Amino acid sequence: MLGTSFSRSQTHRKPTDSMTSNPDLAQWHQCIANLLDCDSDSERIAELLRGTEALVRGNSSMAILYPADGSPEVTHHRLLANEHPSMQVDRYVDGAYLLDPFYRSAADEHREGLFLLREVAPDAFGKTEYFRVYYREARLIDEACFLVRSEEGVIASLSIGRAPDPGSARFTRQEMVLLKALSPLVEKILKRWIHNRNRAMPSRENFGKRLDSALHHFGSSVLTHRECEVLHMTMRGHSIKSMAERLDASVDTIKTHRKHIYAKLDVSSQSELFYLFISALRHHSGTNPDPLAALHI
Repeated sequence: MLGTSFSRSQTHRKPTDSMTSNPDLAQWHQCIANLLDCDSDSERIAELLRGTEALVRGNSSMAILYPADGSPEVTHHRLLANEHPSMQVDRYVDGAYLLDPFYRSAADEHREGLFLLREVAPDAFGKTEYFRVYYREARLIDEACFLVRSEEGVIASLSIGRAPDPGSARFTRQEMVLLKALSPLVEKILKRWIHNRNRAMPSRENFGKRLDSALHHFGSSVLTHRECEVLHMTMRGHSIKSMAERLDASVDTIKTHRKHIYAKLDVSSQSELFYLFISALRHHSGTNPDPLAALHI
């Protein structure tokens, strides 16, 4: 996997009211100057991440390209000290990204623009294993993400995360206004990135589509169609009430489906369900639409 990671070069101080209300625009203007001198998309993305982080006091950032016919490419990342590349990057690329609310909103709903996690995540997302691994254990309390989607279905994302440093909180309204103001620039750079990557790699393996299909068929060899629907919505973070409303069923019916799903898959928690899904993807050969078939569930 091609990648560019860059280390933390600044010390994050405890934010004060003046820091929140008066961002250091000098650093941002220097970022603009540096962007004009960049000779490659990789340099531009890295500089944009640095500048955007500094502007809104971000602690962690990542740029990801989701080709229409291949696996995601986490080309740039700046992880926190307690984040592990094997989990935050490698396992994400191997299939966990299929449960990422930002990716799902762009892939399923064709959403573009700037979003906060709470704007795209299902109502019970905070109870999922995905949230525990990629947010709670990583100590991220907020994330803002720019999403751009090409006509061919290629998605590019640039995300800024915030960790709970002393005195920090979620992104403020003013910080979101600042990020919103960057949208034209970010969109231009990401669309250029998509265009150049498509031109450099016009044909790729069908890995991404295979994983999307694997998620769609996950459990289909042992579960009923309605149970599969409940399973997928559970994994993505929908509450029982949300599933009942979306599937036009009673809460008791959804609970019964959940009970049958756990029994048939021999799991007892969302955590076990998440790792069963990841394990199934690793063993999925594509010969059977349901990746669980390879595990002989």
